[in-house]
Amino acid sequence: MEETEIPDSIRCEFEEKGGIDGIVELLPDDQRIGYINSIARAISDPVRLRVLFALCIQPMCVCLIVAMTEYAYSKMSYHLSILKDSGLIYSKQEGNYLIYYPTDLGRKVVEWIGKGL
Repeated sequence: MEETEIPDSIRCEFEEKGGIDGIVELLPDDQRIGYINSIARAISDPVRLRVLFALCIQPMCVCLIVAMTEYAYSKMSYHLSILKDSGLIYSKQEGNYLIYYPTDLGRKVVEWIGKGL
């Protein structure tokens, strides 16, 4: 294998970390990367991101979320399932209504994204 030339400005730190093998050891495992990727996919859609932000302001039933987004129920159901599957929101049955809430992770994601604004 051919030796890679490393710029002097990063060589010392690179070697302290154990080179490529050391860096690979510091990376999250495949399961963690998959989990992070599912969250990134969930918030990559503007509608889902808007819903997540809104739920951090106020828990809502799907009828309110549909009114807010002007999306069809069937499309919103798809978006809500992605947010639920990624662990960003959860729902609770209250009588005839299903109320959606942000999870602690959902709140942390909104807080983290909001800091960059």
